Amino acid sequence: MTPGLSIDDEGTFLVNGEPVTHERTLEVLWRGLAPAADGGWQVRIGRESAPVSVPGTPFVVTAVAEETDGPATLTLVLAGGAREPLQPATLRVGGDGVLRANLSSGHTARFSRSAQIALGMRLAEDPSAPGGFRLSLSGKDWPLGAE
Repeated sequence: MTPGLSIDDEGTFLVNGEPVTHERTLEVLWRGLAPAADGGWQVRIGRESAPVSVPGTPFVVTAVAEETDGPATLTLVLAGGAREPLQPATLRVGGDGVLRANLSSGHTARFSRSAQIALGMRLAEDPSAPGGFRLSLSGKDWPLGAE
């Protein structure tokens, strides 16, 4: 059992190893999540704070939505409900085979299994790309990088 607060690889907030399911509590936890002075992560609510154990990044893409008004773009839906446009040039494949992309904050987001499968349907193999794949979007090809 993991003591205290943690976020797993699929973007689930846990308390003492048990998933947090209360919607309002989850909103408060995600809103209070911030980098800690020691390089880790913490949840700050008012004057109180608590460390959060995170394997890599707390930002997990849970879904990919296609926006069709105007040029086709993809929106990343993050655990906790935040949404932001995919920056295709930052899309890459990690050494573990998991997709990652940079957020507008500069932090890295890791794709959950379901989000990776959804985006994977749009990828084409490309042996010349560092990550072995490319994404075609709005008439442009984006080779995936590698970590």
